Amino acid sequence: MTSTQSKRARSEDQKVERHDAILSAARDLIGELGFDGVTMSALAQRAGLAKGTLYLYVRSKEELFLLLFVDALEDLVSQFENEPGLSTDPAELATYLTALAQNTPRFLPLFARLVAVIEANVADEPLFSAKRSMLSKIERFTIHMAKHLQLGAERAEVLARTLMNVLQGTAQFDITADRDPEGLPDDMREAFAMNAFALNFQPAAELILFAAKAKPD
Repeated sequence: MTSTQSKRARSEDQKVERHDAILSAARDLIGELGFDGVTMSALAQRAGLAKGTLYLYVRSKEELFLLLFVDALEDLVSQFENEPGLSTDPAELATYLTALAQNTPRFLPLFARLVAVIEANVADEPLFSAKRSMLSKIERFTIHMAKHLQLGAERAEVLARTLMNVLQGTAQFDITADRDPEGLPDDMREAFAMNAFALNFQPAAELILFAAKAKPD
């Protein structure tokens, strides 16, 4: 390797390290302050960067959240691909998928904000890059689902797309379920609680999986 190539390699490694450090700092801030509490100034300070340097890597809070969602989706899909002894029973598989989504850090709250809040406020270039990565991960999810349930490619694609759509919709409703009940009138508490993620996603996923298995390809 020439000196120029060596410097370039070190530079690329440094960029990856700084990118990872920024995302790690963002995760810490979200844990401490919540999504609404994250600011670019606070992120720059936590990551030990000048604000101008931070903007070389991520140009807005929404772009930051998009990168975090791509990572969360990778985490979810990887766990699904590597889960030993995964059941093919629709009820058991729906229970597993519900727990998987709930236990993947930041996945549900980011998915809930993805279209209306995050993607709507991200420039085309980083948006398209993230979308390509997301589509690739969902394709892996689809392939594994097809193999696991012995479905044809077309059926598995419809199944995966439907599950993801329901997953996103129930994640959006889940935000309202997290509202502090102390601030709600008595007659509204049950209405908000009914929007809880598991209460809605699990039975819907079970019905979708049952239908996918029952209808022959």
